[in-house]
Amino acid sequence: MDVRLWDAGAGRVTLRPVGEIDLATADALDAALADALGRPGITEVVVDLADVGFLDSSGIRVLVGAAAAARRAAATLRVVDPQPVVARVLRITAVGGLLGLSPGGPPAAVRGFRGLD
Repeated sequence: MDVRLWDAGAGRVTLRPVGEIDLATADALDAALADALGRPGITEVVVDLADVGFLDSSGIRVLVGAAAAARRAAATLRVVDPQPVVARVLRITAVGGLLGLSPGGPPAAVRGFRGLD
């Protein structure tokens, strides 16, 4: 996995991981997030998940930990543009809201068993 990072100006940083976030790659994302949150004057870290095709519990742990670290630093961490399979993982684990994702998704009438699809 590769993590691209760029300054978005005024205390904002955007990270864009590319690939899968799992046990083998979560440490790289964790290090990139720690670096971003350690910058002086940081107010917001945006994690763009558009190029992430898989996210497991290791990645969720890193994102939730970074969101907590951001709050301690008086900053915010926000996840944007997840692919459908990643959005589903965030939704069924109930961490999407914590990471700044809207509670949207398919209407109940088109969702699968127990609304988890």
